[in-house]
Amino acid sequence: MFKRVGLIVGAVLLSTLLLGYVFRLPLLQWVIAPELKKAGITLSCLDFSITSELNIHADKVCVNYQNQQLQLTGITANTKRVDIKNAVLTVNTLPKSDNANQGAKNLDLALPLNRPLISIKQLVVKSDELNKPLKISILEPELNQFNVTGDINASAILTANKVSGQFLINDTFLKQVINTKNTLIADFNFNTQQAFSFDGIKFELNGDISSQFTHTYEFSHTNQQCKVNVLTTGKLATHFDLNSQVLMFNTDLLNNKINLTPSCTELIPPSEYAGFISKQVPLNWQLKLPQSIRLESSELRVPVINLVSVGGKLFDFLITDTTLNITSPLEYLQTNLSAHINTPDINNINVNAQLSGAAIEGDYAVMLEGLPEFAPATATANGLNLSGHFNISEFIDSKPVGLINAKLTLNNVDAFDISAVQYQGDLTAKMDKQLNAEVALTQQLKSAEYKEFKVTDISNTLTANANLGVGELFADLTAKTNIKAVNSPDIKLNNIKVESTGLQSRALKATHHAFINDVELVVNHHMSSQAHPFEVIIPEQSTLPLNAFIRQFEPLAQLTKGEFNGYISGDVNLQSASFNMGISHTSALYNDYLASDLNSMFSGEYNSGKLNVKPTTFNLNEFRAGAVVKAIKGQWQVSNNTALINDVKGSVFGGEFSLDTYTIGKPNQVANVKFENIDASKLVTLDDKSGIVLTGRLAGSLPVHFDSGKIEIIDGSLFSQGTGNLKITNNAAFDSVMQQQQELQPVLGLLTNLDIQKLNSSVALKNDGWLKLGVNLQGYNKQEQQQVNFNYNHEENVFTLLRALRLSDEITQKVEQQYSQKGN
Repeated sequence: MFKRVGLIVGAVLLSTLLLGYVFRLPLLQWVIAPELKKAGITLSCLDFSITSELNIHADKVCVNYQNQQLQLTGITANTKRVDIKNAVLTVNTLPKSDNANQGAKNLDLALPLNRPLISIKQLVVKSDELNKPLKISILEPELNQFNVTGDINASAILTANKVSGQFLINDTFLKQVINTKNTLIADFNFNTQQAFSFDGIKFELNGDISSQFTHTYEFSHTNQQCKVNVLTTGKLATHFDLNSQVLMFNTDLLNNKINLTPSCTELIPPSEYAGFISKQVPLNWQLKLPQSIRLESSELRVPVINLVSVGGKLFDFLITDTTLNITSPLEYLQTNLSAHINTPDINNINVNAQLSGAAIEGDYAVMLEGLPEFAPATATANGLNLSGHFNISEFIDSKPVGLINAKLTLNNVDAFDISAVQYQGDLTAKMDKQLNAEVALTQQLKSAEYKEFKVTDISNTLTANANLGVGELFADLTAKTNIKAVNSPDIKLNNIKVESTGLQSRALKATHHAFINDVELVVNHHMSSQAHPFEVIIPEQSTLPLNAFIRQFEPLAQLTKGEFNGYISGDVNLQSASFNMGISHTSALYNDYLASDLNSMFSGEYNSGKLNVKPTTFNLNEFRAGAVVKAIKGQWQVSNNTALINDVKGSVFGGEFSLDTYTIGKPNQVANVKFENIDASKLVTLDDKSGIVLTGRLAGSLPVHFDSGKIEIIDGSLFSQGTGNLKITNNAAFDSVMQQQQELQPVLGLLTNLDIQKLNSSVALKNDGWLKLGVNLQGYNKQEQQQVNFNYNHEENVFTLLRALRLSDEITQKVEQQYSQKGN
C-alpha cells in the first residue's frame, strides 16, 4: 500500500513539474510582469528553456521602459555568466512624466557581491537622430567592470554610488552616425579621450581634445579659393547637474587658432575701400575662452571671450559678461563688447559697447595720421580723429530707435583744390518709436582756401527732421551759417550770416535770410532734377553798408546816404534771371567830388551770359566838382553787357547843358556836350580874384574825345547869346601888359568897360588839363565911343582851377568831415 501511495505521489509531483515546464512562460509572466510593471518596465516577450547542462537559455526577451525598446536574443545564463548574442535598443522620445520635477538622488545601487558576469556580443542602438545604427560589444571581465568596443571604445566601473570610466571617440564615428544635413560636418575632424563619472546627480567629463575645421569658400567672381582653418587642442572639462540642470564647460586650457589664406581677402565686396581693408585685416588669429561656460536651463553665461590677431597688426576683440537664452538668443542677449585695432595705417580704433537684447549702447574713437590710401590721390590730411557714442534699440527686424553721435576733427586737409585748417564737426542722428528722425550737424572751420578764395572762421549748424513712416518722405531743414571773412583778389566779404529753412521731399524748397557786410538779402529757391528756380529779395535798406564793396574797387568812392531795394528771379539751371532794382535819395563822395540825391528805378534780365537793363531814367539833384551842376536828369541802359548813358541834361552856371551819349567802358568814343544860356558872370567868377567881370549869356558845343583812358576836347566852340558887358579892374596881368606895352594902352583901355556885341571862341582841352581858348571879341566902348574887334588866346589848367574850387567848397568839406567821423 505504501508503495502504491508513493507511486501516486510521485506521479502527481512529476505531472506538476511537467505542467509547470510546459506552461513556464505564462506562469513566469503572470508572476514577474506585475513586479516589473511597478518599476515601469513592460515585459512583452519571453521564451526560455533549460539545457542539459542546467543552463537557462532564452531565445528572445522583449522589454519596454519609458518608450525605449530593448530586445535580447540568444541568451545563455548560469551562475557564472550571462551571455547575450544580440541586443537591439530602439531609442525613442521620452514620454512626459509626472515625476519630471522630482530631484535626482545620489546613486545607491544594491550591487550583489556575487552574480554572473555579463557579455553582449553585439548591441545595436537605433534612433531617428542617428544616420545609421550604432554597433558595440560589451564585456564584463570582472564584476562591475565593463569594456565597450566597436563604434565606441570605452571602459566603465560600476560602484554602489558612482559610475566612472573613460571613452575614445573621433569624427569618423560622428560623421557616420549623426543624422544632419549640415555639409560643414564633412570639414570637421577631431578625436578625444574623456574620463567620465556619474553619481546619480552630477555627470562629469574630463580629458584631452584635438579638433580641426577646414573649409574652402569658392568665389563666384574669381577663380580663387579662401581656406579657413580652425585648430583646437588641449583639455576640456564638462560638468552637468541633473537637479539644477546646470551644464558647465571648463575651456581655459584649450588652445584655439584660426588661420586664413591670403586669398580670403577676396571675400571683401569690391569697392574703392576693398584694397585698404584687405591690407588691414590679419590672416592669423587666436581665440581665448574663459575658465567656465555655464548653461542653466536655457540660459547660457560666458564670462569672457577674447579674439586676438597674431602678427604685426593688432586686432583685439573682447566679449565679456555674456548672457543669452539659447531658445531666443537675440531677444535676451546681454553682453559687453570692446574692440581695439592698431595697424601701420590706422593709429588707433577703440569701440566699447553694451548689448542688451535688441538694444546697444557704447562709444568709439578712431585716430589716423593721414587719409587712407583709397582717398583720392590728390587728397591729403593729418590729425584725423573720429569719436562719438551711440544708443540704439529695436535694430533687429525693425527700424532702429535711439541716437548716433560722431565728432570729427582734422588738423588740416587738402582735396579737390580745397585746403582747410582746424576742422571740427559734430553729427547727431536720432529716431524715436514713432519713426520721427532728427539729424543735427555742427561744424567749425578755422580757415579754408579754394583757388584764389580764402574763407576764415566758419561755423555752421544744420538740422533735419523727418518721419520715416509709410508715405512720401518730407524733411524739414534749418541751418545757421556764420563766416567772418571771404577774401579774393577781386572782392572781400565780411561778417556773413545766413539763416536757412527748407523742406526736402522729391525736391528741395528753401529760404535763406542772409546778411553780407550788413547788406540784407532773402533768397528763395526750389531745386529739383528738372529745374532750379530762385528769387532774391533785397528789402529797402541803407546804402551805407555797400561801402564795404565799393571801397574794394574804388577806395576814393563812398556813399554817404540813401536807400536801395530789389527783386531778382530766375533759374539756376537755365542761367537766366530778371530783376527790378531801385535806389533813392542816394549821395556819394568821390575824393572831393560830391553827388547828392540820386534816384533811379530800373529793371532788366540776364540770359546766356548777357546782361540787359531797359532804358531807365535817373535823377541827380546836385553834383559838386568845383563847378556846381544841378537838376541832372538822363537815361541809362545796359545792352548785352554794355552800359551807356544818354540824353543827360542839367543846370550849370545858371544855364543848361546836355550830353548826347556815353558808353561806359568803351575805350574810344566821342561824347557831345552842349551848353545853352550860360551866365557869363558865373563862369568868369570861378576865379573871384581875377578883377574881371563879364555879363551876358553863352552857349557852346564840346566834343569830348575818350581815347584809351585819355580825355580831350577837340574843336569845341563857345559863343555869346545876345549882348553882354566886360569890365576889367585890378587885374595884375592886364595892368602889367598895359605898363610894358604902352603903345597898346589905347587899344587895351577899350576893354576895361566894353559892351559885348558878339563873342566867339574855339575850345581845346588836353589830357593834362590845359585849356586853350581862341577868343574873338566884338563890342563897343561907350566912353570912348569906339567899336572894338579883339582877338585873344588864353591858356589855363582847368583841372588845377577846379581842384582849387573844390577845396574851397564848404558844403563838400562838411560832408567829407561828417563821413570821415562815422568811419565809413
